[in-house]
This record gives sequence, C-alpha cells and structure tokens, in this order.
Amino acid sequence: MALIRLACLLRNVLHKQREERELDEEIRAHELLLADEKLRRGMNPQEARRQARLELGGVEQVKEQVRDIRAGHLLEALYQDFQFGLRMLRKSPGFTITVILTLALSVGANTAIFSLVNALLLKSLPYPHPERMGTIYTRISGPQPEDERDDLNGEQWELLRDQVPSLLSAISGSTTGVNLKAGSSVRYVQNARVSAHYFDVLGFQPAMGRSFSENEDRPHGPKAVILSYRSWHNVFGGDAHVVGQTILLKSEPHTVAGVLPQGAVTPLGADVFTPLQASRDGEGRGTNFRSITRLRDGATWQEADAQINRVWSLRSSRYELIGNPGANVTYYSVPLQ
Repeated sequence: MALIRLACLLRNVLHKQREERELDEEIRAHELLLADEKLRRGMNPQEARRQARLELGGVEQVKEQVRDIRAGHLLEALYQDFQFGLRMLRKSPGFTITVILTLALSVGANTAIFSLVNALLLKSLPYPHPERMGTIYTRISGPQPEDERDDLNGEQWELLRDQVPSLLSAISGSTTGVNLKAGSSVRYVQNARVSAHYFDVLGFQPAMGRSFSENEDRPHGPKAVILSYRSWHNVFGGDAHVVGQTILLKSEPHTVAGVLPQGAVTPLGADVFTPLQASRDGEGRGTNFRSITRLRDGATWQEADAQINRVWSLRSSRYELIGNPGANVTYYSVPLQ
C-alpha cells in the first residue's frame, strides 16, 4: 500500500498539469451526469446545471478537497506506513521481505486485471470508437468565471457544422411527449428532435430505411420520423413495410424514414426521432441545443479546438460576454471516454 501511495504522490508531483486536467474533466463529467439526470426528470437546462453544481458542492471546493487528500493526507499515511514497515522489519526481516514480494506480485496482477476490465467494460460506451466522441465546454475567466458544458444557439450550430472540418457534429433539442397515431392505434410516446448526422456521430445507422437527410433537417423541410426498435415492435407489430408509411405526430403527418437497430442506445432514450430543423435564430434565440461530436479520421482534438475557437470568436453576438466585461472565453472539447 505504501508503494502505491508513493507512486500516486510522484505522479501528482511530476505530472501536475496532466493530473489537474484529468481531475477537472472528471469533476465536469460528474456534474454533467447529474445535470442530465435532472433534465430527464423534466427540469429546464439552466436550473438542471444550477442544481447539479449545488449538489456537487462547488467545483473548486471539490477540487481542493481532492488536492488535500492527494497531498497532506497522502503524505501522512505514507509516513505512518513507513514507520510501521520499519518496526516490522526489525522484528521479523524474513517475514517482511516475503510480504513485500507477495504484495508486489499481487499489485501487478490486480493492475493488469483492472486495466483489462476497465478497457473492456468500465470505460466502454455503446458506440464504435467512443474515444473519438466528445462534447464542448466553455471556460470563462474574468469577474464572473465559468467552466461548464456549452449549450449552443443557432449561430454557433451553423458555424460548428459548416466550418469545423475536424469534427462530424450533431445537436439535439428537447424531448417531449407526443401522441402517435398509426391507423387506428394511438400511443403516447417520447419524441426527440435531432439534427441530420446525429446517428452518424453515434456510429450506427437505421436497420431499416435511412437517417434524416439534410433537406429534411432544414427549416420548414419535409416532416420525417425515425422509429426506435421498441416502438417499431410494440406500435407497428414489427411491420417489415413500415418505411415510407405516413403516421401522425401531434396530428401532423410524418413519413417513416427508418427504424433503429435492436439494442441501439441513444443519450436521449426516445421512442421516436424527428428532424430538429434548427435555424440561425435558434429557438427563441436561446442556447437550446446540446452538441455531440466525433473526430474525423486523421484529426486531433487540438485541431478541432483551434477551429472552434477561431470560428466562434468571430460571431456577431457573443452571449458569453454579456454582463461580463473584460472576460476571456475559450472553448475546448472533452472526450466522452
């Protein structure tokens, strides 16, 4: 145990910047999970983020607590272990050497097993190459500093989609309950609104039919719908000819474009999906869109971040700076794995 603590201490000292970055990303990811859980319960995005921060207890406070544990508590525990080890060595040197060798072998074996489990299970998202998927955070330094996941407005989305070639990007809007009418059957389902290429970013395609076209995703474009496998099975009885049929969502006709594969998982967990049809004005000119990105082949996160900062710094209206004069704003990607 002392050897492990010493290794942790040396890593914290010699790789301080990396450790701080990983700590920051871990806390932000935890805050994001809390906020997403509250969004699923029906809370609006701003209140969800606020409640998540309150529940977490403040990002900087948490980081300070972790630093205390890494530094002072770690040194104290290491010193106590060292004293105990000396006493045991004086009393029974043969036994102590045996224990040290056993621990060394055990730690090595456990590390190898944990690395394997971590790679195969703990850090595996249900998407191809999840290490190439991410989202975007905003860091604001100034009188009112912030560092949190960035929800986009319509202008940001257009610039991200059209002028950041390192990323394949998509956004989602609100998920709401709607009435679905197919023939004489009426069901209440959860409808998620997503942009074109949303399923491309996740890394899968409909098992039947196709994804949304860019024409369907433009404002006032054709109304289309993609069914989850569960909805296709439960509502349509697994009809093999469902693609191309017209159904009613909120009493409006939609053409079935496709059916997702069995077992396909999306962050939205919806029953049906419709095109977002986002415009530059956004929805009420607010930051109502949540982004998800995938690195294109040959690109790096550093290249993507540089492109995002370049195009977003030239926006006509930078809402992040409103009421925060003199602040500096940077944007950075956080890989989902």
